[in-house]
Amino acid sequence: MKKPILLAALVIVVALGATVTTVRGYSLWGPTWPNGQIVIEMQLGNSGPLLDGSTSWNSAAEPALAVWNNNVSRVSFRVVRDSTAPIADLNGYNNVFWATSVYGTPFGSRTLAVTRLWKVGSTITDADVIFNRAFSWNSYRGRISSTGVMDIRRVALHEFGHVLGLFHPDDYGQSVNAIMNSTISDLETLTPDDIAGAQALYAAPAPPAAPGAPTNLTVSSAGSSVSLNWRSPTSGGAVASYTIEAGSSPGAANLARFSTGSPGTTYTASDVGSGVYYMRVRATGADGAGLASNEVTVVVGNGCSGPPAAPTNLVAIATGTTVNLTWLPPPGNPTSYVIEAGSASETSDLVNSDLGSSATNYRAQDVARGRYFVRVRGTNSCGPGPVSNEAIAQVQ
Repeated sequence: MKKPILLAALVIVVALGATVTTVRGYSLWGPTWPNGQIVIEMQLGNSGPLLDGSTSWNSAAEPALAVWNNNVSRVSFRVVRDSTAPIADLNGYNNVFWATSVYGTPFGSRTLAVTRLWKVGSTITDADVIFNRAFSWNSYRGRISSTGVMDIRRVALHEFGHVLGLFHPDDYGQSVNAIMNSTISDLETLTPDDIAGAQALYAAPAPPAAPGAPTNLTVSSAGSSVSLNWRSPTSGGAVASYTIEAGSSPGAANLARFSTGSPGTTYTASDVGSGVYYMRVRATGADGAGLASNEVTVVVGNGCSGPPAAPTNLVAIATGTTVNLTWLPPPGNPTSYVIEAGSASETSDLVNSDLGSSATNYRAQDVARGRYFVRVRGTNSCGPGPVSNEAIAQVQ
């Protein structure tokens, strides 16, 4: 029977009496790195083009560091590319390099790489990863090559798990699917067991946050074109695109709400109809949309002299669960009216609805019991005008 190829022979130095903890499929040495960055001196050198497109051994192995970084919070790997740091045992540098022995001790005949760890008390202080030159290497995805050529990236992923303080679960009675098992396989990514082990040592990363609010929104119009410019958020998560909102009244988005489909901070819309637009922009990322920017008002076209004046003599009469509203039209030729109703005076937390009609009356049926503070305002192509007097409707 063909013997399995060992991913690593882990060497623990200054660890007399160390006890390996095995929990839920992962095995932990116990000591950890201090919070902050773990600086890795990448010294594997050049290779020429590899099967996955990598241009060097260093660039092939480096993505494995990012995979671990994405799954822990208290520490992160920082790579020194093509490092010229001196290579020696316990020298204050975390060297990653090729060799034919482990500082003079022969590799096992089936060992692909060795991670050598030092600690002081419960703190890891030094780690070296040494790849065995005796094997044939490349960098590729998928199943392990039947020709015996080893994939450096999945081996590096395993070894950097050792650097964090993870051991082989299968050496301690665990039967799990894990990159940290002692033998190489077709597995090339972290599994939930690997991630759980790393997070047991260094905690999970914080959930992604929605982007903050864009700032300094400015809007200008020329003919039927409207141009917007803004500054990207200075807080929150990464921005994938922006959403532009436009309404016929402050805070509303009843006229437009659409994504730019881009993280760019400018946008121009053409063939915009005449009217007054209240506009905002908000950033969207992997965790959703953030807060809106400042609001800007823009007038498009010259088809009106201004929005309507305030309607007058608003009367609200409640009969059972029906509320009848009537008012007098203002100057300015309203083309429609907006009904606003709130649970307190001068609020519109219950209703803010464009009737889509120039009629000066409205009947609301099946209204829930309560006290309603109601106003009405006219709109035309220049936008909404000021509100009428406030009427109170008491529905029993």
